[in-house]
Amino acid sequence: MTGDLAVGVWCSVALLALIALRIPIAVAMMLTAVTGIYLVQGEFAAWFQLAGAPINVTIYGLSVIPLFILMGNLAAYAGLSRDLFLLASRWVGRMPGGLCVSTILACAGFSTLSGSSLATAATIGRISIGEMLNRGYSPAISSGTIAAGGTIGILIPPSVMLVVYGLLTEQSIREMFAAGILPGILLTLTFVITVIVWVGLRPASAPRADPNDPRLDVPKAGVLSLVGLVVIVLGGLYAGYFTATESAAVGTLGTLIIAWFRGGLSWTNLAGALCETAGTSAMIFFIIIGSALYATFLSVTGISGALRDFVIGLDVAPIWVLAAILAVYIVLGCFMDSMGMILLTIPVFYPVTVALGIDPILFGVLVVMVVEVGLITPPLGMNIFIVRSVAPEVPVQKIFLGALPFVLAFLVSVALVTSIPGLALWLPGLMK
Repeated sequence: MTGDLAVGVWCSVALLALIALRIPIAVAMMLTAVTGIYLVQGEFAAWFQLAGAPINVTIYGLSVIPLFILMGNLAAYAGLSRDLFLLASRWVGRMPGGLCVSTILACAGFSTLSGSSLATAATIGRISIGEMLNRGYSPAISSGTIAAGGTIGILIPPSVMLVVYGLLTEQSIREMFAAGILPGILLTLTFVITVIVWVGLRPASAPRADPNDPRLDVPKAGVLSLVGLVVIVLGGLYAGYFTATESAAVGTLGTLIIAWFRGGLSWTNLAGALCETAGTSAMIFFIIIGSALYATFLSVTGISGALRDFVIGLDVAPIWVLAAILAVYIVLGCFMDSMGMILLTIPVFYPVTVALGIDPILFGVLVVMVVEVGLITPPLGMNIFIVRSVAPEVPVQKIFLGALPFVLAFLVSVALVTSIPGLALWLPGLMK
């Protein structure tokens, strides 16, 4: 092992130690990267890279992130998520487990307005958890459904995580969004099937709703406006009329107009949406800066090239390497947030998958899927604690227990997309 590579290995071990100590991942990556570059190339190079990192990541494509986040926040503050839940309840609310299915469908619908899993779980959870518990649904199936349904928010476009992956790997955002559609629908269906099987085995966990319940009525005007907005935003993007950033801007403006006409856009709500957007965007950009420094560190110390050469030298089928990488993500998901995982590992794993001939768009979709498993697995499970915040009467252990069947559904979906790559690659192929 060369001296530079040894520095890279020890600094990477130090990075994992800092993360284990709960140091913010952006700070940990910056400290590790600057230290490693200093040890290999000297003080001037370390300061030069640190000073230039914020400038290097200041690209036009990143503007799509705060716009899509603002679009989702405006929709949540304006009450558009309630329309989605009521619409789904009208369709399927009277079947066994119907409100759980309604929650999953509402999460999938809200995903077309928000690219965040945490926002989806929190927004739909506030509406649906009380409805389900009041109608006799068990706390486990109610909370588990919300926690799992929220994970759909990161896969169905517009997805902030797909945007970040596309920017990191220089893939088309439009194609990444197209690649997420069918896997997102597949994941939604597997969650619905999970609910149906659960209720079939334990009917008492989800009583059938009253067919004449007036609470299942839905305001049609609100739903039609949402459908129109989604068609304009995503249709314009896939048809080539908008770039990703223009699509985000149109969607944000459309959501703003809908919220204003619905009377949900008070100055307080607008200020809250803007503040949440600024906070979330700043956090993401800070991690991106740290990731850019870390990628430079990996290149300088030679870790990326050494890992690529090592994997190629193993002479095993690429599918086994891909399976091993996805397994690493599932393990990391127990201890790290999804954005941190993406930005920490893509500079390491992406060159390896490219060298093995794995399609970068397929890899991106699979990575986004597996990092979401971590949102509903112990001990971190961010979606679990989001549900806990909106339903404090439900113990955390019961929420984790309720999410376990959906972890299995997640793994089935990942296996299907891995074995049938066309699920992710068919729609992007039509756009070329």
